[in-house]
Amino acid sequence: MPSRRQFLRAVGGSAVAAVGGCLGSSGGGVDTVTFGTLPLATVVPILIAQDEGYFADRNIEVERERINGVPLATPQLASGDIDVAAGSFGASIANSIAQDVPIRIAADMAQHYPNVPGAARVWAREGIYSEDATFPEIADAVDGPLTVAHNAEGGSLDYVLGRVLAAHDMTWDEVEVSEIQFSNMVSAMLSGDTDVCIAPDPLGLALANNANAGHVLYASAVAPRMQIAAYFFGGPFIEQRSDVAVRWLEGYLQGVRQYYEMGSYPDDAVATLINEAFDIDKGAIKSSVPAIPNKNGRVNQGDVMAQQEYHACRGYIDEPVDRSTLFETSLLSEALDSVGRIDEADATPSPDQVQQWGENAPQPYTPIGEIAELPDFPSDTVCQ
Repeated sequence: MPSRRQFLRAVGGSAVAAVGGCLGSSGGGVDTVTFGTLPLATVVPILIAQDEGYFADRNIEVERERINGVPLATPQLASGDIDVAAGSFGASIANSIAQDVPIRIAADMAQHYPNVPGAARVWAREGIYSEDATFPEIADAVDGPLTVAHNAEGGSLDYVLGRVLAAHDMTWDEVEVSEIQFSNMVSAMLSGDTDVCIAPDPLGLALANNANAGHVLYASAVAPRMQIAAYFFGGPFIEQRSDVAVRWLEGYLQGVRQYYEMGSYPDDAVATLINEAFDIDKGAIKSSVPAIPNKNGRVNQGDVMAQQEYHACRGYIDEPVDRSTLFETSLLSEALDSVGRIDEADATPSPDQVQQWGENAPQPYTPIGEIAELPDFPSDTVCQ
């Protein structure tokens, strides 16, 4: 049976065979853009843009399709069956691009900023959690290795775990890592099989509400500039429908800016849109630490490259790809020419603004605590 690492290298190969499939259709003067996503609150700027008519104003109809993450959607992106996919960068995506699968990161979806709480968090199960306990103290509360679960080896939360270990001078020998779907984390914690889970809100809040788990730290405390998620464009969308892609980005940027005007997740209208699209409880949405997109759609390319370096050093990537192959920037630049650029200092929220969101939430956000910059990450210890 092939190992997970072999799968991460091979998954790109299945995408190669899909190139040359069908392209998104248009008719009657309206262009359809097929948008693939999991049921993520993070994509609410897209929902806002639909609701406010920002796409319709540009003769675009967005057709949402359920996917199981960007890695598994690469064949559809490559063939043009899906135009845009929402999700996180990971090893299998880099492997696909290295095999000439035509997908690119085109715009920001969510990222971390210094001194600002991030939606992804580390949670510890009842019985070993204690208030204000550090990650090493949680590890000391169990006999043997600490069992830690995230959703995918070689994914973004794997990168978070590597940084958690580095921030606390811990090694992989001190943890036992497993992959668990977010929906199964509550039962894993309740059974005692899993000590710690890494999950984004509002999925993470289910661990607190249903398994009485405790918040240990924010991912943004150890990865304060991390590019959490992005919008990926397929090659046919970029090359053959570039005018539609630019108009889609224009509508998206307007949706992002309106998201800030509305006040993020605590706003009832924002929570309602997410609830109606994905059937996520409105109370959980309002209580969640929100996603933080860049108002100019700017991707933190440096951090994506750092994530790739980590995955390569862990053996998940055979051949790292360069920036010019990984990112598509010209379409976003053209969209910004149309809707206008915001000064970069104002394109991201201040800690005070996020704190205000927390004050408007059912419960204030947990303070972020001490920040670990980790300038030498990944170290040899992490790259075992």
